[in-house]
Amino acid sequence: MINPVFATTTVVGLALPMLPTKSPRAERRLYWSGTLMATVSAFLALFPPNWQGGLAFAGVLAGGLTFRAYMTTPYIRIRGRTYAFNLSDSDSDDGSRGTAPPSDYDPAPDSYGGIATATKSWWLLVVIVSAGALMVTLFAVSGEGPWYAGGAATAVAIVAIGIGHQDGSWQYPIARGQLVQFGIAGDATLGAFCVLYFCAYSAGRRWPLRPARSADYQAHPHLRKKFPN
Repeated sequence: MINPVFATTTVVGLALPMLPTKSPRAERRLYWSGTLMATVSAFLALFPPNWQGGLAFAGVLAGGLTFRAYMTTPYIRIRGRTYAFNLSDSDSDDGSRGTAPPSDYDPAPDSYGGIATATKSWWLLVVIVSAGALMVTLFAVSGEGPWYAGGAATAVAIVAIGIGHQDGSWQYPIARGQLVQFGIAGDATLGAFCVLYFCAYSAGRRWPLRPARSADYQAHPHLRKKFPN
């Protein structure tokens, strides 16, 4: 039986970050206050008597909200440092730094589209590829869900080909140096990911996304000297 009072406060906690604020710091505090309120309320909504269910519900909710904060916001801030997936969020510091970096400064020259560093991007890719491989494995064992398995396998193939061709086109090293994640993705797919990546990478080196001396090369620091304006 769900306690209606705590079910309501759970919803209120989730809605709390939607209130207008005047500063990033206040916005961050409101988000975590809402997260704490929603998590505690989610546990109490089922406890008593079902404390196991309440604990699981609260854990999933807390994990999901923390993951959302990491992936889409600059709200995870510990000892003056912001931890976030996106480069723009990682650089957010409430305006506390006094000196702006040079206009040509690139904090992550190996990033994918200036969104996230190669390290973070490849760890996220490992999760995606592993999830796809798990879907295919479950189908192979149970024989159920062929459309899900086929879709997952297709998604993994598209990711491998797309990332491989992009890395080759912009003349980055294999997996932009993230060989540990590359190996894990390959193991999860019994080598299929690596084969598709290498084929696309080789094609990208031979037939790049843009012609030589294209202005798009200026977005990649290691190519600026090789292909100047």
